[in-house]
Amino acid sequence: MKAQRIVYLYRDAGNYKFRGEFLLVGDFKLADIANSLIDGEYFIPRKIGLPDLLPEIRNDEDHMLHEFESIEAVETRAPAFVAQDFAARVRAANNAGWF
Repeated sequence: MKAQRIVYLYRDAGNYKFRGEFLLVGDFKLADIANSLIDGEYFIPRKIGLPDLLPEIRNDEDHMLHEFESIEAVETRAPAFVAQDFAARVRAANNAGWF
């Protein structure tokens, strides 16, 4: 089955990066959801059913915002989301208020 591997990341105040990924089936482009992201770029994973990548030890300058890093076509047998459902989750989180 054709899918897309979406890599997202959390960048802490010290610029250390923590990455996660998930799979989507269907055609998906970040442009489809950009206007629903915070400043067109950031999101809070738990608001859309993804795990947060926050480190256990944080300081006052750290935040909750994550960003998308890459999209890659892959072959898989176990997709996590259908692209249209994922885009709907992001829009719903934006409409409900990210914070």
